[in-house]
Amino acid sequence: MRKFIAITLACAAIWCAVFAVLDFAVPESTASQVSLTPCHVEGVKEELQCGLYNVFENRQTRTGRTLPLKIVFIPARHPHPDQGPIFYMAGGPGEAATELAALAIEWRDAEDDDVVLVDERGTGEGHRLDCPPRGSDDNLEGYLNGPFDPAAARVCHEELQRKYDLSQYTTPNFADDIDEIRAAMGYDRINLNAGSFGTYAAQIYMRRHGEHVRSAYLDSLVTLSMRVPLSHAPNAQKALDQLFKDCAEDAACHAAYPRLREDFGAVLNKVRERSAATSVRHPVSGEPTEIHLTERALADAIRVMMYRSDRAREVPFLIEQALAGDFSPFAEAAVRASRDIYSGGRMGLHYAITCNEFVNRIRAEDVEPATRGSFLGPWRVRDQMAACKDWPKTQLPADYFEPFHLEAPAVLVSGATDPASPPRWGEEVKSFMPNALHIVVRGGGHTPDNDCTRSIRHELFRTGRTKGLDASCITKVQPVPFKLPTKSSAPNSRP
Repeated sequence: MRKFIAITLACAAIWCAVFAVLDFAVPESTASQVSLTPCHVEGVKEELQCGLYNVFENRQTRTGRTLPLKIVFIPARHPHPDQGPIFYMAGGPGEAATELAALAIEWRDAEDDDVVLVDERGTGEGHRLDCPPRGSDDNLEGYLNGPFDPAAARVCHEELQRKYDLSQYTTPNFADDIDEIRAAMGYDRINLNAGSFGTYAAQIYMRRHGEHVRSAYLDSLVTLSMRVPLSHAPNAQKALDQLFKDCAEDAACHAAYPRLREDFGAVLNKVRERSAATSVRHPVSGEPTEIHLTERALADAIRVMMYRSDRAREVPFLIEQALAGDFSPFAEAAVRASRDIYSGGRMGLHYAITCNEFVNRIRAEDVEPATRGSFLGPWRVRDQMAACKDWPKTQLPADYFEPFHLEAPAVLVSGATDPASPPRWGEEVKSFMPNALHIVVRGGGHTPDNDCTRSIRHELFRTGRTKGLDASCITKVQPVPFKLPTKSSAPNSRP
């Protein structure tokens, strides 16, 4: 999940326009079948263009219910028609791309490129597959127990399937929706910008419609071979091991936290024996709110915090505070990170895709060996498997998980301490993309972003090539500094 993105991005698009035909929102070379009109989006000062495009819920029969997919079009200020537009594929699964319009203004890359944001089926008004999250601002502790509640998932799918054919909410159908909209807007070739789960959707799009891809920027790769969330525990353990190694090699961090790995084990033992009751400031009201940190809550919070490199670099400090008996800083950081990543997505769509494209390939006997020796353990996998048990099944192409070959020039980006999408997944994708360049951001978390990666992305979209692309700036990127104790925060004693 995200990002949730990831990752972890959240902003709300407000639709403020009556949809009508707009004759200047399309490429001059080809007439558009998409009706757009000026609109204002929350967090964006300039006027954008918005519209709806209807697709059939069942793309095979092309009959019955249609889904109104929202589109936000961000025009380039200095357009280069030969470069093609950038289509952004959001993460999750369950994130609505149009809700990232304010951030997409930054992705426009020096204002040279048109950007097209399209809501995935299942994320927008008229087709939103919502399921209540386990956590809420009325139940902060719920954020710390992971997002999957099997009983709630069963109730949710029973309610949703009264209105929707849940078997139609698949990544291949989303890819075909995007291609239909591409053609309707009059574009021949497009550029793809994707992060986290969006990179998986982008690969499916390229596999099905590769002739229409000019280039792709894929940040924090998700591969077709992976079986989420079976990979969460080992990936998080590797990321934490790398974080501990980075601290040991950093003079100031090592001096402040000389026994970090052992101290982390001691903190886990504390909450394993007895949950830690502590108070946090409510993220909305600011009022003191009591929560209990269990072992699984603390472990998942560590994993989620490592999605962002700035939060990851606080982890040693939080471990030492907890070791000294003060769990409040850890709990506040945990609530903040978990609330960011577990709220805002459409959990019904998350179930529809993950249950049928990832979780259904996990066998019960796979769980213990995959999670053995990790701080996260098996609970997250088992929770999600239980939640998926009764979710309606979908039909995927027979060769869906077979190896394939993608020719499009692509830049693949990985964070060295990403707990969800490790660099080895970037290497796996590179193995079937001969024109791909893979870069690893030192100290980077999930969907790392900095001046260097932005310049690389801009050059890729400008030229449409990876050959000769200068990515040497990545060697100069410095990790975020570790948070060190101050006199007021230094523990009074150690066990």
